[in-house]
Amino acid sequence: MNYFLQQAINALGWGSLLAMMAAGYTMTFGIIGLVNFAHGEVFMVGALAAYLALVVWKLPFWAGGLAGLIGSVGIGLAIERVAFRTVRGAGMITLFITSLAASFGIRTLFIMLFSDKLKTFPVPPFLKGALLLGELIIFKKTIVIVAVTVAIGLGLLYFVKYTRTGAAMRAMSYDAEIAATMGVNTERVIIATFILASSLAGMAALIWGVKFGSVQCSMGVLIVVDAFIASVLGGIGNVFGAMVAGYIIGVGQTLFVAYLPSELVGLRPLFVWIVFFILLIFKPSGLFRANIK
Repeated sequence: MNYFLQQAINALGWGSLLAMMAAGYTMTFGIIGLVNFAHGEVFMVGALAAYLALVVWKLPFWAGGLAGLIGSVGIGLAIERVAFRTVRGAGMITLFITSLAASFGIRTLFIMLFSDKLKTFPVPPFLKGALLLGELIIFKKTIVIVAVTVAIGLGLLYFVKYTRTGAAMRAMSYDAEIAATMGVNTERVIIATFILASSLAGMAALIWGVKFGSVQCSMGVLIVVDAFIASVLGGIGNVFGAMVAGYIIGVGQTLFVAYLPSELVGLRPLFVWIVFFILLIFKPSGLFRANIK
């Protein structure tokens, strides 16, 4: 039991990261209908921006975090303006191919500029160390990561439910054409959605850096797939559902590996696809009601 609890506690940081990524992914998916695989590169650019600020420019941690958020939002808006706006309304397949092209192009460019070697991400002293709870070890960074994720999640739910912009997002997620005829500025809502989703990717990038202590240019390749599956598992456009699904996948992946023989550890990605296939068979609409809420 102690082994199970220790692994579950260790998995909370990874689950928080996936919850943050899935929340941003499901917003663009639910509001715009965009399967944005370039979201992984938004995440990656935020991590590298924070790394440059902290390591190259020697800025304090809060400034590095701000640089990461600015980097993610900047590249997210650039992707929307250059890649997606020109093909908006062209159909799901065109948007899907465009997102793949944007993802590959940005990743390749950054690998050419910075290489794909692991880069050490500095962790501030207040996040180092651990607490003992009986025989369980709880790292301080895990506590902070989970607390920040829950706080952001609650703030995001309040924003979506109780603000005018959030109401406009919910209206667009149900029917964009009717929302436009009712006076919703759809262009402004799309921009706000990209800003919010990119900010969440930037926060996820900081969580990655703090949790793993390193970043690299290919770091967004696999996590964007997990975020996509979590957004489907949670119900398309459902922010709360996406975050819950992120924790389910994050904790499930860790426990799946924890109980596998050491020679089968490489099968970790299999857990996500098992969950995805089971979902498609028994609950294709997701665990929670679809559309943003």
